[in-house]
Amino acid sequence: MIGISGIARSGKDTMATCLSSRIKADKHHKNVKILSLANELKKDLNHLIKKQFGFSAFTDITEEKNLIRPILVSYGEQMKLKYGKDIWIRKLAEKMDKSKFNIIADVRFDFEIDFLKENFDAFIVHITKENNVEPNDIEKINDPLVRAKSDLRHIWPPYEPDQMDLCDGHASIVWQMIHEGYKEKWKQI
Repeated sequence: MIGISGIARSGKDTMATCLSSRIKADKHHKNVKILSLANELKKDLNHLIKKQFGFSAFTDITEEKNLIRPILVSYGEQMKLKYGKDIWIRKLAEKMDKSKFNIIADVRFDFEIDFLKENFDAFIVHITKENNVEPNDIEKINDPLVRAKSDLRHIWPPYEPDQMDLCDGHASIVWQMIHEGYKEKWKQI
């Protein structure tokens, strides 16, 4: 399992997609599944967001994401206060398909890294997009903690949608930088 960390709009989903393609090209890993901690949270709020804002909580449009991010963050934080800080990682773990190679596309807290490493021997990649800024205090506080616990740190430039081949190149570099010991373990699963 690989977890991808980084602040909002750093390209975590893009890296997950590109890594998935790269891993599928490896003859030992055909079944790759990309998962997201935020999906359960977004599912909870999707009806409200659609009704009140006129778009899905799962939007990929930056302006729409920026508009609803405070709502998503606040809801996520309040749920953690009520049900424990690991509510979202526990929900994700329940839905994880252990017969597949899982990529978690949005690891944002150090305790999530601890959970993934302890329970799934995950390898964590932290990505930073050049000139990207934390959108809120929660990410300003947590991103340095997450970066410190990550196994690999990678910086990449911003890309336009028609430059995915460059993103694929970065994913290949990241895949090459992952220690062969992990890859051998993953082949045996």
